[in-house]
Amino acid sequence: MSSKEFVKSFYESDFYKDPEILKGFLHPECELFWSSSSGFVKFNYDQIIEHGVRISESFKELRADISHIIAEDNFVTVRYTYYAVSFEDPEEEFCLAHFISIWEVKEGKLFSCHEMSQMADELAVDNNAYLAVKVS
Repeated sequence: MSSKEFVKSFYESDFYKDPEILKGFLHPECELFWSSSSGFVKFNYDQIIEHGVRISESFKELRADISHIIAEDNFVTVRYTYYAVSFEDPEEEFCLAHFISIWEVKEGKLFSCHEMSQMADELAVDNNAYLAVKVS
């Protein structure tokens, strides 16, 4: 499987529902460098697993809608939007956040990720999750 196919399969998996699935994708020395709307955080392998558990406790379902995926050698850049279903309202899916992630794949596993995210805006207008901007 190519690096691009491997990263795509990660986002299509239920990694957030089962730590064993997540462990199957991660290199033991995996690190995540995440710049989010609330600041920067660096996760090591164990912290990524813990974060996956927190996600599973927060959302009934989580779906990544990939709009772009580009690979060069063992680096894969992916732009995607996460959609979620809460436990409180299991009938409604909502747009959670937009991400761009650059993964390094090493030894067939996710080794390193530099990621940026922005919380979703209720003005998201289409399946590609581009945001509408009000102009005065």
